[in-house]
Amino acid sequence: MTLEAAYYISQIAAVAAILASLAAVYWQVRQTNEIARATLTQSTWLQSGQMQLSLYDNPEKAELMHRALWATGPLSSAESLRMEAALAVALGVHEAAFNLRQRGMIEEPAYKTSESATKRYLRAPVVQHFWSRVRTSGKDPAYIALLDGMVAEIKAQEAAAKPPVTPPT
Repeated sequence: MTLEAAYYISQIAAVAAILASLAAVYWQVRQTNEIARATLTQSTWLQSGQMQLSLYDNPEKAELMHRALWATGPLSSAESLRMEAALAVALGVHEAAFNLRQRGMIEEPAYKTSESATKRYLRAPVVQHFWSRVRTSGKDPAYIALLDGMVAEIKAQEAAAKPPVTPPT
């Protein structure tokens, strides 16, 4: 074997080693991203669950939420303020999940669970009113469009469920 042939063989071996190293780095990056996505998913689920539980974890809080969401009774100024904060947190948890989803950093089932909870809240007229007031306060236009679409869908379902009004003759 000539010196030139040995040189070419060593260059081929070096290229193979570089490609193997790049493949290992790629694999590690993918694994790190999967771990980060799982961690963010778990964190989002835990925070969402804790937030939901904190809103209903005793009879008084459950009564307040029912009264506020479905207008079954008057609210004091303090209760109204508490509701504003509760709704900001409830929608904020979903908005955070939405932003993570946009970046591919949350697993789809976790996001869908958060979206489902938001749809349930948006069925309440007080939440729709709250959303109409805060929707433009620095939010992602895609998020605004998503929630506006949810509200429109809910209103369409409600309109379809109501019997048509016939004018008196």
